Amino acid sequence: MNKVIEVFGITGTNGKTTASCMLRKILEEEGKVCALIGTIEHQIGNKRYVPINTTPGKELLKELFGEISRQKIKDCVMEVSSHGIDQGRIADIRIAYGGFTNLSQDHLDYHKTMENYYQVKKRLFLQCEKGACINLDDRYGKRLFKELHEEVDIPDIKGYSLKDVNADFYGQITEEKLTGSMFSFYEKGHCLGDLKTKVPGRHFVYNAMLAAAMARQAGISFSAIKQGLRQLEKVPGRMELIGDEADTLGVVDYAHTPDGLEKLLSTLALFKRGRLICVFGCGGFRDKGKRPLMGEIAGNYSDYCVITNDNPRGEPPENICQSIEEGLYPTGCDYCILLDRYQAIKRAVSLATKWDIIVVAGKGHETYQLSGDEKLPFDDRKVLKELLENKYEKTYNETD
Repeated sequence: MNKVIEVFGITGTNGKTTASCMLRKILEEEGKVCALIGTIEHQIGNKRYVPINTTPGKELLKELFGEISRQKIKDCVMEVSSHGIDQGRIADIRIAYGGFTNLSQDHLDYHKTMENYYQVKKRLFLQCEKGACINLDDRYGKRLFKELHEEVDIPDIKGYSLKDVNADFYGQITEEKLTGSMFSFYEKGHCLGDLKTKVPGRHFVYNAMLAAAMARQAGISFSAIKQGLRQLEKVPGRMELIGDEADTLGVVDYAHTPDGLEKLLSTLALFKRGRLICVFGCGGFRDKGKRPLMGEIAGNYSDYCVITNDNPRGEPPENICQSIEEGLYPTGCDYCILLDRYQAIKRAVSLATKWDIIVVAGKGHETYQLSGDEKLPFDDRKVLKELLENKYEKTYNETD
Protein backbone atom coordinates (compact mmCIF):
# COMPACT_ATOMS: atom_id res chain seq x y z
CA MET A 1 0.00 0.00 0.00
CA ASN A 2 2.76 2.48 0.95
CA LYS A 3 5.83 1.64 -1.12
CA VAL A 4 7.38 5.13 -0.96
CA ILE A 5 6.18 6.13 2.52
CA GLU A 6 8.46 5.43 5.47
CA VAL A 7 6.21 4.39 8.34
CA PHE A 8 7.28 4.55 11.98
CA GLY A 9 4.90 2.33 13.98
CA ILE A 10 4.84 2.75 17.76
CA THR A 11 3.08 0.28 20.05
CA GLY A 12 2.82 -0.48 23.77
CA THR A 13 0.31 0.01 26.56
CA ASN A 14 1.24 3.56 27.56
CA GLY A 15 3.24 6.33 25.92
CA LYS A 16 2.34 5.74 22.26
CA THR A 17 0.77 9.14 21.77
CA THR A 18 3.53 11.13 23.44
CA ALA A 19 6.35 9.22 21.72
CA SER A 20 4.59 9.61 18.37
CA CYS A 21 4.16 13.37 18.79
CA MET A 22 7.80 13.69 19.84
CA LEU A 23 9.06 11.66 16.88
CA ARG A 24 6.93 13.59 14.41
CA LYS A 25 8.27 16.90 15.74
CA ILE A 26 11.83 15.61 15.40
CA LEU A 27 11.27 14.52 11.80
CA GLU A 28 9.79 17.91 10.97
CA GLU A 29 12.83 19.63 12.47
CA GLU A 30 14.94 17.56 10.06
CA GLY A 31 12.95 19.19 7.26
CA LYS A 32 10.62 16.29 6.54
CA VAL A 33 6.88 16.60 6.00
CA CYS A 34 5.40 13.95 8.27
CA ALA A 35 1.86 12.59 8.64
CA LEU A 36 0.52 11.49 12.01
CA ILE A 37 -2.05 8.75 12.68
CA GLY A 38 -2.99 8.35 16.32
CA THR A 39 -5.24 8.70 19.33
CA ILE A 40 -5.64 12.48 19.44
CA GLU A 41 -5.89 13.11 15.70
CA HIS A 42 -4.92 11.94 12.26
CA GLN A 43 -3.08 14.77 10.52
CA ILE A 44 -1.99 14.72 6.89
CA GLY A 45 -0.60 18.01 5.70
CA ASN A 46 -3.24 20.62 6.51
CA LYS A 47 -5.98 18.01 6.75
CA ARG A 48 -7.06 16.89 10.23
CA TYR A 49 -9.32 13.95 11.02
CA VAL A 50 -11.03 13.14 14.33
CA PRO A 51 -10.13 9.53 15.22
CA ILE A 52 -12.67 6.86 16.03
CA ASN A 53 -9.90 4.43 16.97
CA THR A 54 -6.20 4.89 17.74
CA THR A 55 -5.42 2.71 14.73
CA PRO A 56 -8.10 3.24 12.06
CA GLY A 57 -9.96 0.43 10.31
CA LYS A 58 -8.49 -1.08 7.18
CA GLU A 59 -10.58 0.93 4.71
CA LEU A 60 -9.97 4.24 6.45
CA LEU A 61 -6.25 3.49 6.67
CA LYS A 62 -6.28 2.89 2.92
CA GLU A 63 -7.93 6.29 2.41
CA LEU A 64 -5.46 8.01 4.74
CA PHE A 65 -2.43 6.52 3.03
CA GLY A 66 -3.97 7.45 -0.30
CA GLU A 67 -4.12 11.05 0.90
CA ILE A 68 -0.53 10.84 2.15
CA SER A 69 0.54 9.67 -1.31
CA ARG A 70 -1.48 12.38 -3.09
CA GLN A 71 0.25 15.02 -1.00
CA LYS A 72 3.61 13.37 -1.78
CA ILE A 73 4.41 13.02 1.93
CA LYS A 74 7.26 10.57 2.49
CA ASP A 75 7.06 9.93 6.24
CA CYS A 76 4.31 8.84 8.63
CA VAL A 77 4.32 8.22 12.38
CA MET A 78 1.54 5.87 13.43
CA GLU A 79 0.31 4.65 16.80
CA VAL A 80 -0.41 0.94 16.54
CA SER A 81 -2.92 -0.53 18.98
CA SER A 82 -3.23 -4.19 19.91
CA HIS A 83 -6.78 -4.18 18.51
CA GLY A 84 -5.44 -2.77 15.26
CA ILE A 85 -2.87 -5.55 15.00
CA ASP A 86 -5.17 -8.38 16.05
CA GLN A 87 -7.97 -7.34 13.71
CA GLY A 88 -5.65 -7.10 10.72
CA ARG A 89 -6.05 -3.36 10.24
CA ILE A 90 -2.34 -2.86 9.52
CA ALA A 91 -1.86 -6.07 7.51
CA ASP A 92 -1.32 -4.14 4.28
CA ILE A 93 0.91 -1.45 5.78
CA ARG A 94 4.65 -1.66 5.22
CA ILE A 95 6.31 -0.73 8.52
CA ALA A 96 9.85 0.58 8.18
CA TYR A 97 10.64 1.06 11.89
CA GLY A 98 8.80 -0.28 14.93
CA GLY A 99 9.00 1.10 18.47
CA PHE A 100 7.94 -0.55 21.75
CA THR A 101 7.15 1.55 24.85
CA ASN A 102 6.03 -0.92 27.54
CA LEU A 103 3.39 -3.52 28.36
CA SER A 104 1.15 -3.59 31.43
CA GLN A 105 -2.40 -4.65 32.24
CA ASP A 106 -5.04 -3.27 29.89
CA HIS A 107 -7.59 -4.58 27.38
CA LEU A 108 -7.87 -7.95 29.11
CA ASP A 109 -11.59 -7.84 28.43
CA TYR A 110 -10.46 -8.40 24.83
CA HIS A 111 -7.17 -10.32 25.05
CA LYS A 112 -8.07 -12.36 28.18
CA THR A 113 -4.45 -12.91 29.26
CA MET A 114 -1.24 -10.87 29.34
CA GLU A 115 0.45 -13.55 27.24
CA ASN A 116 -2.12 -13.11 24.48
CA TYR A 117 -1.72 -9.35 24.76
CA TYR A 118 2.07 -9.65 24.43
CA GLN A 119 1.92 -12.00 21.45
CA VAL A 120 -0.37 -9.59 19.59
CA LYS A 121 1.99 -6.67 20.22
CA LYS A 122 4.92 -8.77 19.06
CA ARG A 123 3.28 -9.26 15.66
CA LEU A 124 3.91 -5.62 14.74
CA PHE A 125 7.64 -6.30 14.66
CA LEU A 126 7.23 -9.18 12.24
CA GLN A 127 6.28 -6.49 9.70
CA CYS A 128 9.27 -4.22 10.34
CA GLU A 129 11.51 -3.96 7.29
CA LYS A 130 14.33 -1.70 8.50
CA GLY A 131 14.50 -1.59 12.26
CA ALA A 132 12.99 -2.06 15.70
CA CYS A 133 13.65 -0.18 18.94
CA ILE A 134 12.67 -1.76 22.26
CA ASN A 135 12.44 -0.56 25.88
CA LEU A 136 14.88 -2.81 27.74
CA ASP A 137 13.73 -1.59 31.17
CA ASP A 138 10.30 -3.14 30.65
CA ARG A 139 10.17 -6.87 31.40
CA TYR A 140 8.12 -7.60 28.30
CA GLY A 141 10.41 -5.35 26.31
CA LYS A 142 13.47 -7.27 27.47
CA ARG A 143 11.76 -10.50 26.40
CA LEU A 144 10.74 -9.02 23.05
CA PHE A 145 14.28 -7.79 22.35
CA LYS A 146 15.70 -11.26 22.98
CA GLU A 147 13.04 -13.05 20.92
CA LEU A 148 13.36 -10.70 17.96
CA HIS A 149 17.10 -11.30 17.83
CA GLU A 150 16.51 -15.05 17.88
CA GLU A 151 13.50 -15.32 15.59
CA VAL A 152 13.22 -12.38 13.20
CA ASP A 153 15.43 -11.16 10.39
CA ILE A 154 15.19 -7.40 11.01
CA PRO A 155 18.32 -5.53 9.84
CA ASP A 156 18.58 -3.20 12.87
CA ILE A 157 17.22 -4.25 16.27
CA LYS A 158 18.15 -1.80 19.01
CA GLY A 159 17.34 -1.36 22.69
CA TYR A 160 17.03 1.78 24.81
CA SER A 161 17.32 2.14 28.56
CA LEU A 162 17.62 4.51 31.50
CA LYS A 163 19.27 1.77 33.57
CA ASP A 164 21.67 -0.18 31.35
CA VAL A 165 24.68 1.88 30.31
CA ASN A 166 25.54 -0.80 27.73
CA ALA A 167 22.24 -0.42 25.87
CA ASP A 168 22.40 0.74 22.25
CA PHE A 169 20.75 3.97 23.43
CA TYR A 170 21.18 5.00 27.06
CA GLY A 171 19.72 7.99 28.87
CA GLN A 172 21.05 9.48 32.10
CA ILE A 173 18.61 11.84 33.83
CA THR A 174 20.38 14.91 35.19
CA GLU A 175 17.43 17.11 36.17
CA GLU A 176 13.79 16.50 37.13
CA LYS A 177 11.44 19.45 37.60
CA LEU A 178 7.75 20.20 37.27
CA THR A 179 8.66 22.08 34.08
CA GLY A 180 10.35 19.05 32.52
CA SER A 181 13.40 16.81 32.65
CA MET A 182 16.96 16.99 31.31
CA PHE A 183 18.90 13.89 30.32
CA SER A 184 22.13 12.96 28.57
CA PHE A 185 21.66 10.82 25.46
CA TYR A 186 24.20 8.09 24.70
CA GLU A 187 24.50 6.13 21.48
CA LYS A 188 26.76 3.07 21.62
CA GLY A 189 28.46 4.44 24.73
CA HIS A 190 29.12 7.88 23.24
CA CYS A 191 27.31 10.90 24.68
CA LEU A 192 25.75 12.93 21.87
CA GLY A 193 24.58 15.67 24.23
CA ASP A 194 21.75 16.71 26.50
CA LEU A 195 18.03 16.55 25.69
CA LYS A 196 15.12 18.20 27.48
CA THR A 197 11.44 17.41 27.75
CA LYS A 198 8.93 20.13 28.63
CA VAL A 199 6.65 17.65 30.38
CA PRO A 200 7.56 16.31 33.84
CA GLY A 201 8.01 12.66 34.67
CA ARG A 202 10.48 9.86 34.14
CA HIS A 203 7.94 8.10 31.89
CA PHE A 204 8.10 11.07 29.52
CA VAL A 205 11.88 10.69 29.41
CA TYR A 206 11.29 7.09 28.28
CA ASN A 207 9.00 8.39 25.52
CA ALA A 208 11.66 10.90 24.48
CA MET A 209 14.29 8.16 24.50
CA LEU A 210 12.21 6.05 22.12
CA ALA A 211 11.55 8.99 19.79
CA ALA A 212 15.23 9.93 19.78
CA ALA A 213 16.40 6.34 19.30
CA MET A 214 14.03 5.67 16.38
CA ALA A 215 15.12 8.95 14.81
CA ARG A 216 18.78 7.96 15.08
CA GLN A 217 17.99 4.58 13.52
CA ALA A 218 16.53 6.47 10.57
CA GLY A 219 19.63 8.66 10.25
CA ILE A 220 18.19 11.84 11.78
CA SER A 221 20.68 14.39 13.14
CA PHE A 222 21.04 14.91 16.88
CA SER A 223 20.46 18.64 16.43
CA ALA A 224 17.01 17.91 14.94
CA ILE A 225 16.24 15.61 17.87
CA LYS A 226 17.27 18.27 20.37
CA GLN A 227 15.32 21.02 18.66
CA GLY A 228 12.27 18.83 18.06
CA LEU A 229 11.92 17.93 21.73
CA ARG A 230 12.50 21.56 22.69
CA GLN A 231 9.73 22.71 20.32
CA LEU A 232 7.10 20.31 21.70
CA GLU A 233 5.47 22.36 24.44
CA LYS A 234 2.92 19.72 25.45
CA VAL A 235 0.85 16.77 24.29
CA PRO A 236 -2.88 17.40 24.82
CA GLY A 237 -4.20 15.61 27.89
CA ARG A 238 -0.84 14.13 28.84
CA MET A 239 0.39 15.55 32.17
CA GLU A 240 -1.27 18.79 31.08
CA LEU A 241 -0.76 21.47 33.71
CA ILE A 242 -3.66 23.83 34.37
CA GLY A 243 -3.71 26.80 36.71
CA ASP A 244 -0.83 28.17 38.71
CA GLU A 245 1.62 26.39 40.98
CA ALA A 246 1.39 29.37 43.34
CA ASP A 247 -2.33 28.63 43.81
CA THR A 248 -3.69 25.11 43.33
CA LEU A 249 -2.09 23.31 40.40
CA GLY A 250 -4.41 21.25 38.23
CA VAL A 251 -3.19 18.30 36.17
CA VAL A 252 -5.22 16.48 33.51
CA ASP A 253 -3.91 13.17 32.22
CA TYR A 254 -5.13 10.27 30.08
CA ALA A 255 -3.88 7.69 32.61
CA HIS A 256 -6.49 4.94 32.54
CA THR A 257 -4.40 1.88 33.39
CA PRO A 258 -2.80 0.86 36.72
CA ASP A 259 0.70 1.45 35.34
CA GLY A 260 -0.25 4.80 33.80
CA LEU A 261 -1.91 6.02 37.00
CA GLU A 262 1.03 4.95 39.15
CA LYS A 263 3.54 6.75 36.92
CA LEU A 264 1.38 9.87 36.95
CA LEU A 265 0.81 10.00 40.71
CA SER A 266 4.33 8.93 41.71
CA THR A 267 5.75 11.73 39.55
CA LEU A 268 3.48 14.39 41.04
CA ALA A 269 4.14 13.11 44.56
CA LEU A 270 7.77 14.18 44.08
CA PHE A 271 6.76 17.78 43.49
CA LYS A 272 3.88 18.27 45.92
CA ARG A 273 4.11 20.85 48.69
CA GLY A 274 0.58 20.36 49.97
CA ARG A 275 -1.90 17.57 49.35
CA LEU A 276 -2.40 15.44 46.26
CA ILE A 277 -6.10 15.13 45.39
CA CYS A 278 -7.02 12.58 42.73
CA VAL A 279 -10.26 12.49 40.71
CA PHE A 280 -10.66 9.36 38.60
CA GLY A 281 -12.88 6.47 37.51
CA CYS A 282 -12.79 3.50 35.14
CA GLY A 283 -14.53 2.83 31.85
CA GLY A 284 -17.62 0.68 31.64
CA PHE A 285 -17.38 -2.81 30.07
CA ARG A 286 -13.57 -2.62 30.00
CA ASP A 287 -11.02 -4.83 31.82
CA LYS A 288 -12.76 -5.00 35.19
CA GLY A 289 -9.71 -6.51 36.87
CA LYS A 290 -7.80 -3.24 36.75
CA ARG A 291 -10.40 -1.31 38.78
CA PRO A 292 -9.34 -2.37 42.31
CA LEU A 293 -5.70 -2.08 41.24
CA MET A 294 -6.23 1.54 40.24
CA GLY A 295 -8.10 2.17 43.49
CA GLU A 296 -5.18 0.83 45.49
CA ILE A 297 -2.65 2.90 43.53
CA ALA A 298 -4.69 6.09 43.90
CA GLY A 299 -5.06 5.47 47.64
CA ASN A 300 -1.37 4.80 48.15
CA TYR A 301 -0.20 8.03 46.48
CA SER A 302 -3.05 10.47 47.15
CA ASP A 303 -4.13 12.38 50.24
CA TYR A 304 -7.74 12.42 49.08
CA CYS A 305 -9.60 10.69 46.24
CA VAL A 306 -12.86 11.37 44.46
CA ILE A 307 -14.14 8.30 42.62
CA THR A 308 -16.35 9.25 39.71
CA ASN A 309 -17.61 8.28 36.26
CA ASP A 310 -15.17 7.90 33.40
CA ASN A 311 -16.98 6.55 30.33
CA PRO A 312 -19.55 4.26 31.98
CA ARG A 313 -21.16 3.36 28.65
CA GLY A 314 -24.08 1.11 29.55
CA GLU A 315 -22.65 -0.39 32.74
CA PRO A 316 -24.17 0.77 36.05
CA PRO A 317 -21.73 3.41 37.38
CA GLU A 318 -22.29 2.24 40.96
CA ASN A 319 -20.82 -1.17 40.07
CA ILE A 320 -17.71 0.41 38.56
CA CYS A 321 -17.13 2.64 41.57
CA GLN A 322 -17.66 -0.25 43.98
CA SER A 323 -14.91 -2.24 42.25
CA ILE A 324 -12.54 0.73 42.52
CA GLU A 325 -13.49 1.19 46.17
CA GLU A 326 -12.50 -2.42 46.94
CA GLY A 327 -8.89 -1.50 46.21
CA LEU A 328 -8.95 2.01 47.63
CA TYR A 329 -10.61 1.41 51.01
CA PRO A 330 -7.84 -0.80 52.53
CA THR A 331 -5.22 1.93 51.88
CA GLY A 332 -6.79 4.19 54.49
CA CYS A 333 -6.87 7.15 52.12
CA ASP A 334 -9.84 9.50 52.63
CA TYR A 335 -12.24 9.47 49.70
CA CYS A 336 -15.76 10.07 48.49
CA ILE A 337 -17.83 8.86 45.55
CA LEU A 338 -19.56 11.39 43.28
CA LEU A 339 -20.89 9.86 40.08
CA ASP A 340 -21.37 13.21 38.34
CA ARG A 341 -17.91 14.01 36.93
CA TYR A 342 -18.44 17.78 37.01
CA GLN A 343 -19.47 17.64 40.66
CA ALA A 344 -16.49 15.39 41.40
CA ILE A 345 -14.02 17.91 39.97
CA LYS A 346 -15.89 20.72 41.71
CA ARG A 347 -15.57 18.90 45.04
CA ALA A 348 -11.81 18.52 44.53
CA VAL A 349 -11.43 22.22 43.75
CA SER A 350 -13.52 23.25 46.76
CA LEU A 351 -11.39 21.09 49.07
CA ALA A 352 -8.07 22.26 47.67
CA THR A 353 -5.98 24.97 49.26
CA LYS A 354 -2.79 26.71 48.16
CA TRP A 355 0.05 24.37 47.22
CA ASP A 356 -2.30 21.41 46.65
CA ILE A 357 -2.26 19.48 43.36
CA ILE A 358 -5.51 18.25 41.82
CA VAL A 359 -5.14 15.38 39.37
CA VAL A 360 -8.03 14.54 37.06
CA ALA A 361 -7.15 11.24 35.41
CA GLY A 362 -8.56 8.91 32.81
CA LYS A 363 -9.90 11.01 29.94
CA GLY A 364 -7.10 13.43 29.07
CA HIS A 365 -7.72 15.02 25.67
CA GLU A 366 -11.22 13.56 25.28
CA THR A 367 -14.01 16.14 24.87
CA TYR A 368 -16.90 13.80 25.57
CA GLN A 369 -18.29 11.27 28.01
CA LEU A 370 -19.90 8.01 26.92
CA SER A 371 -22.94 7.32 29.07
CA GLY A 372 -25.51 4.76 27.97
CA ASP A 373 -26.12 5.37 24.28
CA GLU A 374 -25.19 9.04 24.55
CA LYS A 375 -21.96 10.85 23.73
CA LEU A 376 -22.13 13.88 26.00
CA PRO A 377 -19.82 16.91 25.69
CA PHE A 378 -17.32 17.01 28.55
CA ASP A 379 -13.72 18.25 28.71
CA ASP A 380 -11.77 17.75 31.96
CA ARG A 381 -9.34 20.51 30.98
CA LYS A 382 -11.99 23.17 30.43
CA VAL A 383 -13.98 22.20 33.52
CA LEU A 384 -10.93 22.20 35.79
CA LYS A 385 -9.64 25.49 34.35
CA GLU A 386 -13.00 27.21 34.80
CA LEU A 387 -13.40 26.03 38.38
CA LEU A 388 -9.86 27.04 39.36
CA GLU A 389 -10.30 30.45 37.73
CA ASN A 390 -13.50 31.01 39.69
CA LYS A 391 -11.82 29.92 42.91
CA TYR A 392 -8.83 32.25 42.56
CA GLU A 393 -10.57 34.99 40.52
CA LYS A 394 -7.98 35.07 37.77
CA THR A 395 -7.52 33.89 34.19
CA TYR A 396 -5.10 31.12 33.30
CA ASN A 397 -3.61 30.24 29.93
CA GLU A 398 -5.96 28.60 27.46
CA THR A 399 -5.94 24.82 26.98
CA ASP A 400 -6.14 23.35 23.47
